[in-house]
Amino acid sequence: MRRFALAFAMCALGLSLSGAAQQNPPWPIERMPPPLAARDVRFPPYDIRTLSNGMQVITVLHHEQPAVTMRLLVRAGGANDPDGKRGVGLLVSTLLDQGTTTRTSQQIADQIDTIGGLLSAGSNDDFTSVNAVVMKDSFGQAMDLVADVIRNPAFAPEEIERQKEQITSTQQVNANDPDYLASAVFDRLVYGFHPYGLPGSGTPETIASITRQDLQQFHRQYFVPNNMVLAIVGDITQKEAAAAAERVFGNWPRGETPAWRGVAPPEPTRRVVIVDKPDSVQTEIRVGQLAIPRKHPDFLKWDLAIKVLGGEGANRLHRVLRSERGLTYGASADTEGRKLAGDIVAETDTRTDTTGEALRLMVDEFQRLQRFRVPERELMDAQAYLAGSFPLTIESPNDIATQVISHVLNELPLEEIPTYVQRVTAITPDDIQRVAQAYIKTDRLSIVLVGNAQAFMPQLRALGITTAEVIPIAQLDLMAATLRRETGRRVAAPVIGNQRAPAYLATQVNPGAGRAQNAPPASDRAAMDLLRRVVEARGGLTLLKGVKTVIADTITTFQMQQGPLPSTTRTYIVYPDRFRVDAEINGAQTTQVFNAGRAWLKSPAGVQDAPPAMAADFATSVRRDIITLLIDAAEGRLTVRKLADNTTADARPVQVLEISGPQLDRVRLFVDQQMLIVGQAYSVPGPPATPGQQARSILSEEVFSDYRLVNGIRVPFEAQLLQNGQPVLKRTITKVSFNEAVPDSLFNKPS
Repeated sequence: MRRFALAFAMCALGLSLSGAAQQNPPWPIERMPPPLAARDVRFPPYDIRTLSNGMQVITVLHHEQPAVTMRLLVRAGGANDPDGKRGVGLLVSTLLDQGTTTRTSQQIADQIDTIGGLLSAGSNDDFTSVNAVVMKDSFGQAMDLVADVIRNPAFAPEEIERQKEQITSTQQVNANDPDYLASAVFDRLVYGFHPYGLPGSGTPETIASITRQDLQQFHRQYFVPNNMVLAIVGDITQKEAAAAAERVFGNWPRGETPAWRGVAPPEPTRRVVIVDKPDSVQTEIRVGQLAIPRKHPDFLKWDLAIKVLGGEGANRLHRVLRSERGLTYGASADTEGRKLAGDIVAETDTRTDTTGEALRLMVDEFQRLQRFRVPERELMDAQAYLAGSFPLTIESPNDIATQVISHVLNELPLEEIPTYVQRVTAITPDDIQRVAQAYIKTDRLSIVLVGNAQAFMPQLRALGITTAEVIPIAQLDLMAATLRRETGRRVAAPVIGNQRAPAYLATQVNPGAGRAQNAPPASDRAAMDLLRRVVEARGGLTLLKGVKTVIADTITTFQMQQGPLPSTTRTYIVYPDRFRVDAEINGAQTTQVFNAGRAWLKSPAGVQDAPPAMAADFATSVRRDIITLLIDAAEGRLTVRKLADNTTADARPVQVLEISGPQLDRVRLFVDQQMLIVGQAYSVPGPPATPGQQARSILSEEVFSDYRLVNGIRVPFEAQLLQNGQPVLKRTITKVSFNEAVPDSLFNKPS
């Protein structure tokens, strides 16, 4: 992750890992007896076949009850919503059983009631499903009904409006629900602008914009048989199931589905967001990070590790926060392994006056799980719970269908289902410690608090949290990069002194003296399309994210009043937040270092801490690094807008991207016809004109040229810095390398 890391210190709590602290108990204590051995579980026989049109049909024989469950899954959901139309997938699923081209919604309800069955439809980010449960003698009628609702939805205008009203009404209730808001904001922090991070029901604005044509197009694009799986489970033979599937779906032609174009989830990063709800008497807390998808080979071990942290059978969080401290009615942790990614989240709610203590204890438990080996008995308790409850997950046809569909969706072999108990009981404490150390990033946990910010902020400062983003609940916008509904104001090209900015900088600039301005609106589609092309021209997102270090030798010439002043420099960059510049100027050696928030200088006069203003400038330059900007913008952590096209000083046409976000003033990138960045513009605070006068803003422009390919990444070997239109320095790279080892000692301040 290239993002500037925010310092975050947590108070450690001494933890006893044994019962040694309980000395001389007043009466004998006996351990609970060990759990009974898990009984053997037999998964019923099944058959998998594919129709000629590509539909996959899975039949599981289960003759204990005269019932049959049909579950048809479409591999498309909210993650496939069109740009700017969040909620299309949800709306399609809610309308499937609300009328077809041959049946009204009332007729559908009457028919399923007449045969004593159940019919429902739903969706999540990854898939849409239609489910039916009937007695065996009604199997044929149920198959006809399932085929009709999945193939021929009417999308009647009156039903569309009714469903829109229901969704919007639910959104209005959720907008004031701390529990919902905490979870929704947490998803945005963890997944960014990946579809998993956006509200599945959309927003009032996106729902209002959805048309009947949008729904029909979504259905036409994704509801094709080769994009579907049908599971039939119950008192039926393979021959009967195959014949019924062929009868109702066999004549449905194949289709091509669009390629998925969503952004990748960002890598874990520290961010603390507080949604301020002044009338709250308690605080909702969420702590967690990005994790692994369901298909990952370590997922079962990882899932068991999180069960120890906060799940069934163990739950350290509940024991510490409720049983020992009495801070809450309940606390838990869970990991969700989805098709494309996964996450871990620990959650609780607590009184406002105990917010800081509860948060500290939660983070302590993350650290404890990562650092210390899980005791055998604690692990056995969690394993026993999972092994003992597993038979209940395949008890009925509907339960079996759920297991089968989950495995198929996540591309897991069905052979794993009957071996679950053996696999989970074979996990060792060493396995738990390995996955905890591999996947928990305690220095990059995302934290969300919803409550009375003014009341608990002093508690957070006592924990060392000084960089939290406080967002009033009325201004919360999950679709904005800054999570704020505020919009930036448009200004003309600034006048600085008696000079006006150069022509192609005269779009929108931040006139503030280094202060973050109001947040711009969410990234628009045209901006993101242009950004993707810029990233590809630079070398592609994968290569850019692969850059861990840079070492560059340059010749830098400063434009001084007495004439040009040349110097030779070597720059070391270690992403995300360290750099060192060694320079030789007129025979004298100087060094400037920024190390994760701390800055120091070395010159012939000695070593000293950088002045606060200079350290702040260093930190800002780290956030403006081009590689950092492109990655954070592409992964949804920054807002991107496309401004009006312009021209350079030599009349070349350029497109203009404006990038902004938390801790980052607006930066404009100027892109030529080859999708190369030829300029970067931003404002920085200047010195006050007279003592006591407020500092004026300086318009800075960096001009890039002479792009060359280095390890697959295009690098500008020539750069020039102008301030208020006047040349300040010119830099020429003589040698550059990526990902060479850079010793940590280079960034440590000498004693």
